Amino acid sequence: MYTVVLSIHVLLAVVLVTLVLLQQGKGADVGAVMGGGSNSLFGAGGASSVLVRATTFIAIAFMLTSVLLVRLSAVGGAFSTTSVDITEGLDIEKVKGSVVTSESQNTSASANETSATAEK
Repeated sequence: MYTVVLSIHVLLAVVLVTLVLLQQGKGADVGAVMGGGSNSLFGAGGASSVLVRATTFIAIAFMLTSVLLVRLSAVGGAFSTTSVDITEGLDIEKVKGSVVTSESQNTSASANETSATAEK
């Protein structure tokens, strides 16, 4: 399921980039007014509404597949309404103890350096 959604997502990304690049920029109309020719693939702006609608549809589909991919990856590739406990299997007390131990080692090491500097 994840692979199918990812494939659709990549295809939508390519189509979205293509549609955005096909659209005429906002500054292109000023050049046409000042004597420039209309060198548009679709005529003098005839397909702009079609491109805008297609871009909007593809962008919405792209966002939906993005959310769907995050949802699928969070639950391991299957839909589930149960919450995932990220601390499951961790010994929290052991982790806290190792943090305290490393902090005390850092403190004693800096104290040794300070006393060695003071003796010189």
